[in-house]
Amino acid sequence: MLLNFVREILEEANYEVITAATGEEGLQVIREQKPDFVILDYILPDLKGDEVSRQLSQDEKTAQIPILYMSGFASEIQDGESQSSNVVGFLGKPFSADLLLKAVNECLPPQILDESVAMEEGTTKSESAISSEFAHVIGPEVESPEAVASSSPIWGETAVTPTHSEFGDSAFTPPEATDINPSSNIEPSPGREVFFAGDTSFFSLTWALRTIGAEKLTGVLRCFWAIQDVELFAREGKILLVTTRDADVYCSEAPITLVNVAADRVEEARTQQSETGCPLFLTLAREDLILRDAALQLAQHYGQKLFAQLWTASRVRLLFEQTTEIPEFADEVPPEEDIEHWTLAALRFVQYQNAVDKLSYDPSWIPAYTRDGFERVQKLRLTVAEAQFASQFNGSRSLAQIARNLRLDLKLARLTLFRFCAMEIVEVWPPTTSETVEHGGILKRFRRKLGLGE
Repeated sequence: MLLNFVREILEEANYEVITAATGEEGLQVIREQKPDFVILDYILPDLKGDEVSRQLSQDEKTAQIPILYMSGFASEIQDGESQSSNVVGFLGKPFSADLLLKAVNECLPPQILDESVAMEEGTTKSESAISSEFAHVIGPEVESPEAVASSSPIWGETAVTPTHSEFGDSAFTPPEATDINPSSNIEPSPGREVFFAGDTSFFSLTWALRTIGAEKLTGVLRCFWAIQDVELFAREGKILLVTTRDADVYCSEAPITLVNVAADRVEEARTQQSETGCPLFLTLAREDLILRDAALQLAQHYGQKLFAQLWTASRVRLLFEQTTEIPEFADEVPPEEDIEHWTLAALRFVQYQNAVDKLSYDPSWIPAYTRDGFERVQKLRLTVAEAQFASQFNGSRSLAQIARNLRLDLKLARLTLFRFCAMEIVEVWPPTTSETVEHGGILKRFRRKLGLGE
């Protein structure tokens, strides 16, 4: 998916692009086609990037082709950087389209750059750029906020912030991730395979959930945000439960089910949740302090309520780790058969006052179904109010008109619309959409490739 997206960005910038999906395929293509420049992902299905670059550097026919590494694993690249002299730069993930083009333009040999561009910039590249050290460190951490905001980051491995000593960039300062809990450990767990990673500034929570279902994944979706980390456990594409190790964030109130349970036993269950992540209700059910059916219902209720908060967060880092070692407490919960239904149920917990920034839809803008939105909405278990609201989407009625037709308060209309937009069933456009559609062309084509609608 990333390969196709990067290709589209470069092709729209008038580069001729050849792609390869594996290290061996890449070696073969490079030897046959002799490209001017190589962008090399460090983690490949068969070989690591350092092995590919080493083989290219040892072949006199390909040794002078410059390579730009593209990865989020800075520590591994540091260990292998001395093995190859043809690596000229490093592009850290996640990155924006602007940063990708900047990296390519800065690392390309001067003889293949357009002369007018070189004269306009008034700069030339030195032959010494192709050396055993990284000549460029290009990534979100060194780009201006304006440039980063101009396009969305591309998904990739979990980003690892390189230190100054690793890459020799005297201007480098680590980013301040103010919207991520500083105590969070966003490194992949040892021995677990990362299926996808990134953050919601590029792909949505719904994208992550639908990918889990479509790929029938088993493992844990780790979500990092300003509060305590949230974990969603899934087996074979079905959601089991959502939990966190902060029991107060998970359930701050005292449900009526716990009224007859001694306060010290409840506190012990909360303490155990902070240590293992096991929802306090399941611990109390194991001790026969509450009924098991009630515990399962509460675990689902508070798990969805917790996950709903992520939709209103400014940014959430996502990391799905595949593993067969699901915690025993997660396997106690019957799986949710339909992720779409689970997602809608979670979104119903979003409150207007907690999502004002996300609900600022202009009343004159027009909701319209995405490519597969109409088909998906017919399969959902909607409330009567939701079904009436969904029936109003015809591509020409504005949000204000829909609210008037249904005699809804505009706040409630915005909140209902938010659920459909968050599920990517509906998108909202201004009355004249031609320029907007054209501007979003690259991202929309990428989303179509994933089969997740527009």
